[in-house]
Amino acid sequence: MAYTVKQVAAISGVSIRTLHFYDETGLLKPAHYGANGYRFYEEPQLLVLQQILFYRELGFELKQIQRILDRADFEKVVALQSHREVLQKNVARTRSLIQTIDKTIQHLKGTKQMTTEEMFVGFSVAAGEDRFGEPIKLDGLEVDCKLSGRDTDGAVCIFELTAGWPRHLHHDQDEWIYVIDGEIELEIGDRRFRAGAGESVFLPRKVAHVWTAVGTRPGRFVNVYQPAGNMEEFFREIGDLKELPTREDAINNSYTDEQINSLGQFFEAHGMELLGPPLVVE
Repeated sequence: MAYTVKQVAAISGVSIRTLHFYDETGLLKPAHYGANGYRFYEEPQLLVLQQILFYRELGFELKQIQRILDRADFEKVVALQSHREVLQKNVARTRSLIQTIDKTIQHLKGTKQMTTEEMFVGFSVAAGEDRFGEPIKLDGLEVDCKLSGRDTDGAVCIFELTAGWPRHLHHDQDEWIYVIDGEIELEIGDRRFRAGAGESVFLPRKVAHVWTAVGTRPGRFVNVYQPAGNMEEFFREIGDLKELPTREDAINNSYTDEQINSLGQFFEAHGMELLGPPLVVE
């Protein structure tokens, strides 16, 4: 069955003007155009529109959504499963906050006392824990989300992590690193230097950079992104990439072009550009 742009707007809640814009930018093309130039949409286009709305709900920008949908390995079922997982986490956090609200109301009314610790359930993240209780471990990298972009309406997100990343740049985000323990070596643009515990480094958007932990200790670092962008999704989804090259593969050039192309596309879909292998420290 074919639907007119007016019908799609009524069904989805997306304005006619927005649907026209999606067509003009190539984000969502109609199934076909009538002789009079009218747009007509069928089920495949409605499913793509649904994906767009899911990604918008999760805070993705339109250009980021387009990169994701244009990927050759994009699969609707996998994407829906990912959306479901994120929404489940949001539901769990919302329930926790509602319980805190209910207990606080009872406490203020004098019907039931609450402890000081109970006042902050749903807000704080304990040492060694992830914001959503799902720490990420990948090829020697450990990542704990401490402040989610969903907490700040996309303004900023904060992670505690180990290790480092291959050379890359962020198109739309500034990055800040604070060394908690250990030492890191960095290259920002053409400048190379080290930073130790208690020191911090600013990495501006659109500037190539790479950094890695040095020494015998693994080290721990606070990593801040402003705005939050898609960094949470990046960290949580990177483990799902098939045949992801390891750090040793990248350093020893023992990876395939297919692996690097896949990783590069993944970086691009999350607002970054992959520029080279991890930093090698003598």
